[in-house]
Amino acid sequence: MTLALHRPKPDEYAEFYETYIRLVPDSDLLETLSLQVRQMSEILGSIDASTSATLHAPYTWTIKQVLGHLIDCERIFGGRAHRFACGDRQPLPGIDQDNYVANQNFETSDLPTLTKEWIHCRQANLMFLNRISSENWNYRGEASGHSFTVRSLAYILAGHITHHLNIIKTRVA
Repeated sequence: MTLALHRPKPDEYAEFYETYIRLVPDSDLLETLSLQVRQMSEILGSIDASTSATLHAPYTWTIKQVLGHLIDCERIFGGRAHRFACGDRQPLPGIDQDNYVANQNFETSDLPTLTKEWIHCRQANLMFLNRISSENWNYRGEASGHSFTVRSLAYILAGHITHHLNIIKTRVA
């Protein structure tokens, strides 16, 4: 399915997320989200166990913890998109990403297992996003005190992965 979604306007998300949204190419968003599965698999598949568990200054998370963060965000932003697309207008709280990473023992899993977990989360989000109506992409909800459209959350998912993949590539170069 080719989906012609226009890039979200600044009133569709909190200003902080512009960093991620501008990283998303002007192409089919669902295709971009799908292609990221292969990109993640290739890049993470090339990282050995020692490198994945090492802190690379100036960063404060290992690559496994970064992947854990990406799993968390895939679930949270995907969940927000799901709720908003269903017409749920209940305001949602923000998250403390450092607290999430600190309390989930990502270091006890190997990188391939964490990669599979992220892929499953992304695939579930893709299945959902592929079936919503064109109208639902414009539905809004509130999270962290800001208004978001479903479209902007999908763009944030894509841009967030690109952002962190760029950092991971720099760390292991």
